[in-house]
Amino acid sequence: MTGGNISNIDGLIRANGTANLFLLNPNGIVFRENARLDVGGSFFATTANSLVFENGLEFSATSANAQPLLSVSVPLGLQFNQNPGAIRVQGTGHNFSFAVPGLALTPIIRGNGDSGLRVSPGQTLALVGGEVTLEGGTLRAEQGRIELGSVAEGRVGLSPTGLGWMLDYEGVPSFQDLRLSQRAAADVSGEGGGAIQMVGRQVTLGEGSVVLIQNIGLQPSGSIRINASESMEVLGLRPDATFQSSVYSQTLGTGRGGDIAISTRQLVVRDGAEIAARTLSPGQGGNIDLKVSESVEVLGVSPIDPRFISTISSNALGLGDGGNTTVSTARLSVRDGGLISSATFGLGTGGKLTVNATEFIEVIGGDLRTFPSSLTGQTVTVGDGGDLTIDTPRLVLQEGGQVTTSAFGSGQAGSITINATSSIEASGSLLPGFPAGVTSNAQPAPEILQQNLGLSGVVSGTSGDVTINTPVLSLTDGAQVTVANPGTGNAGSVQVNAGSIFLNDEGGITAATASGEGGNVILRADDSLQLRRASQITAEAGGTGNGGNLTLSADTIALLEGSTISANAFEGRGGNIQIATQGLFLSPDSNITASSQLGVDGIVTVTDPEVDTSSALVSLSDNPIDPTTQIVSTCAIAEENTFIVTGNGGLPADPTGILRGEDVWVDTRLSEDLEVAPIEASTSEAEDSSEEDSSIEPQPLVEATGWQRHENGTVELVVTPQGQLGNRWLERPVCRD
Repeated sequence: MTGGNISNIDGLIRANGTANLFLLNPNGIVFRENARLDVGGSFFATTANSLVFENGLEFSATSANAQPLLSVSVPLGLQFNQNPGAIRVQGTGHNFSFAVPGLALTPIIRGNGDSGLRVSPGQTLALVGGEVTLEGGTLRAEQGRIELGSVAEGRVGLSPTGLGWMLDYEGVPSFQDLRLSQRAAADVSGEGGGAIQMVGRQVTLGEGSVVLIQNIGLQPSGSIRINASESMEVLGLRPDATFQSSVYSQTLGTGRGGDIAISTRQLVVRDGAEIAARTLSPGQGGNIDLKVSESVEVLGVSPIDPRFISTISSNALGLGDGGNTTVSTARLSVRDGGLISSATFGLGTGGKLTVNATEFIEVIGGDLRTFPSSLTGQTVTVGDGGDLTIDTPRLVLQEGGQVTTSAFGSGQAGSITINATSSIEASGSLLPGFPAGVTSNAQPAPEILQQNLGLSGVVSGTSGDVTINTPVLSLTDGAQVTVANPGTGNAGSVQVNAGSIFLNDEGGITAATASGEGGNVILRADDSLQLRRASQITAEAGGTGNGGNLTLSADTIALLEGSTISANAFEGRGGNIQIATQGLFLSPDSNITASSQLGVDGIVTVTDPEVDTSSALVSLSDNPIDPTTQIVSTCAIAEENTFIVTGNGGLPADPTGILRGEDVWVDTRLSEDLEVAPIEASTSEAEDSSEEDSSIEPQPLVEATGWQRHENGTVELVVTPQGQLGNRWLERPVCRD
């Protein structure tokens, strides 16, 4: 019994033999800087109210009527009442460092310090209470288990294993916070088998704090599992900028590296912090599996040292293959130089990178001292890079943000597959040469990597393929979808299946090589493909390589304001361009070319959609039509029939009568009332005119009543006297005659 006091421990705790030791104090436990453990078995420090045993007995830390513990039994769990006390571990922090200072891709040097709390190899070190805080405290369980749990109430189950104990939190309805700060560390490194589990409401690692498994042996490692009911944050560096806050699985032996599994509502990696699984040996690297129900944010670089980039990564730096990385969330934001990557720097193959977001993914901006924000897969030397797959409704790439796979050496870059059920929008650049977009390329490594890893900068690898499936693809303000190889290798291919594709302000879809074979571009748009303001679709090759082929299919295709579709080459053969569309609109300053400066030009083919013309033809009868059967006599129609019209106008009262108009003719010539200036004539002309007028008698005007045709075919209107033959249009037919 401790009454109402907190347990303050600033010295040695010893247990003889291999017995497990349980320290219970519901009021709270504090381990000071000088606290040490000398325990042969596992060690539990807990602020639970009681320890529940298999035989039904319960050892209570608060009840004076507790049952005796003379019988031997296996404990089943820790029972917490409401508001259990906190557990604090204080210390001077870890002294971890990298083999190459400032380069996180090198092995971690752990040191041999004896400070902090430590248990024997293969045993469990567990701190389970209310709030659990490590303020520079260090926990070590070589090849064993570390359990950190922050519980508000409920029961935590205990299960013995071959390596210590495993804790089960299914009986805990609510949690409290778990924090590591001031270079705190939880370390289960050794010759395989180590595992770490951390459970709380808000889990925070800051100021260079580390959760680490380093496998230096033949056996596979266990895993790092972190469950945070509300959020998890991994933030910044230690104050001397030599180590970042991190969750690490590192493989230095032949055994498989440990997996990292994080489950929470919100995950933030910021200011140069990192979640990483790396192999630097023949051993297989561990996998990373992030299940985050609401949002993942990977933000920026360290404001202290820009070499430290906020990262979620899986890397292979030796003979072993890298592990796979899977990020599943609703919203993913990678900003200000943040990075999610899978890369190989050695002979091994890079792991696959898979990102699933149910609402959106945004990759925006970058850091001018380092790189653009990226989702990326890379091969730096001879190993092949892993593939990158993205599934989301909406993908937004802005201000240089990129989705990319790269080959910096002789390996092949991985392929990119993007399935966006709503849209893909890319726009803007971070700097000239760093446009936003989707890229698979083979190019020299960034200068910082060449310096740190001793790379030559010579590239002979090949770029991967890019496949995009989306209803809307929009590339504006220089944004690109590209497969490129400025070295000696070949370019991959680009395939886009979309509803509509819109390129504006130098947006482009390109496949290009310096001297290898140009990649192919296949675009299928159900509705429209539009290129505006110097946008381009190209498949080109320099040197002796042949230009790639372009296959474009869209309902309508428009090239406006200096835009280009080209499959050109320098010495090799120009590529072929095949266009299938119902309408191709080309402005005078735009062009479609498939040429070669020194070789054979390619062929441009434009085809209309296939139309079945036979579907509009009607088969005619072999028997000619008798015209007399197609004419009906008006008299036959009028015989014994009546047609009655009521109302004003419109039709004659008799169907055999004439339809007469009601229009009145109006003389629009000048009225006699208007004064018209007389025309002066000579005296002789006036006299002659007067004599002629007096000799001509005026004739009355008679209205024509019929017409007759002359032999030469002319028709003359005539006045037909009564009874004389002729064609009279005012006479009604007499059907009874």
